[in-house]
Amino acid sequence: MAKSTIIYWRDIPSQVVVKQGRNSAKAQLSKRFMEAIDKAAMRAGRQGSKEYLEDWRRVIEACQGDPEN
Repeated sequence: MAKSTIIYWRDIPSQVVVKQGRNSAKAQLSKRFMEAIDKAAMRAGRQGSKEYLEDWRRVIEACQGDPEN
């Protein structure tokens, strides 16, 4: 069974990774998501690299299908 990993900064998704065995596929979300992350980080005062990195998290779930599709 494949596993999907969604990488978030706080509650804003940034990237999706699907992996099954040795096969994997990654998809960076559109530029607007990264712009939203940057804007939210600035508003929250999370400008230092340590503070900024603390808010990243991964959510891993089982999923159906092939990573290539």
